[in-house]
Amino acid sequence: MKLKWYGTATILLEQDGVRLLFDPFFSLNNRDLTHLIEESSAVEYILITHGHLDHIAGIPEILKHGNGTAAVYCTAKPRDVLISKGIDESFLHKIAPGDVLTLGPYEVRVLKGKHIVFNKGLLVKKILNPRNLLYLNNSLYLFRENGVCAEAGETVVYDVAVANKRILLLGSLNLDDDTEYPEGADLLILPYQGRSDICRYTLSFIDRLKPKMVLLDHFDDSFPPISSSMKTSPFISLMREKYPEVPVVCQRAGAEWSFT
Repeated sequence: MKLKWYGTATILLEQDGVRLLFDPFFSLNNRDLTHLIEESSAVEYILITHGHLDHIAGIPEILKHGNGTAAVYCTAKPRDVLISKGIDESFLHKIAPGDVLTLGPYEVRVLKGKHIVFNKGLLVKKILNPRNLLYLNNSLYLFRENGVCAEAGETVVYDVAVANKRILLLGSLNLDDDTEYPEGADLLILPYQGRSDICRYTLSFIDRLKPKMVLLDHFDDSFPPISSSMKTSPFISLMREKYPEVPVVCQRAGAEWSFT
């Protein structure tokens, strides 16, 4: 199985020539997106964890270049937003926790998730950040679009079974208190952004889910001034101390990785 991280929470899985793309968003820092759009436009299935801008903004461009061939799976709110942005609803498939999707060689269980709660320390830091002026155009765009692209309490987690492997993918770093999640996934994909105490906060999910391997995403600065470049080394060091048997993977955006 091939895996590629494109930046933010955008993850591509490919098995037997069938591609699943999760949460497509193209960096506001990257001016040359041609190859990313072309690669993404070749996918068969797009799965959305929640409706925030940085998880759905790439979909119109992908469908435009791919002649609308990809099937998009999302909950009610992002479906409504994408329809309002001109996406033909025939390409949009509404999902809910409890659904099981058979997509080529993949069996995907949809589990109830929960969005991360930004802590006070992070919010103060973002409000006082001098980059707000440096990236004023981005700030105005993000403010406008975030008013439309709401999460609406509809975050989901994907439990993907493929090629005798189980991948658990979170689009936001939180879990529902009343949902039973599978332990021991072969790969746990976690977004590493959204808290000032992100290192030890993330470790609590390793304690709960007990994965065999961890892949971090969303640690890049794709939509400044809201995003930041996160240092992953403190978390990797902490994992080596507590869970030395669990590898932590931090890919370079755009690099392909074989997961076997």
